[in-house]
Amino acid sequence: MPTRDLRFAFDEKGIKSFAPSLVGQTMTYWEDDTHLMRGRVTAAEVKRDRYGNPYIEVELEGPGDAPATQSGVVSTSAEPAANSTPEG
Repeated sequence: MPTRDLRFAFDEKGIKSFAPSLVGQTMTYWEDDTHLMRGRVTAAEVKRDRYGNPYIEVELEGPGDAPATQSGVVSTSAEPAANSTPEG
């Protein structure tokens, strides 16, 4: 199971109370900045980086099973979707 580090703008008390609420939730995340993936959080633990800042490390179940999609459709085309607005 892969692990991810999550950083939030919480104080230590807030992050300690928030971490347990992530377990059992479905999380969408980027894999290698190219694939949007979805997985279920199986464990969440508050840790500290080398500077003493708290962060949450989560273990995910089910990555690679299926990419995260909108309405169950995976678009592989480089063209924008029909309902998107042109930039300008």
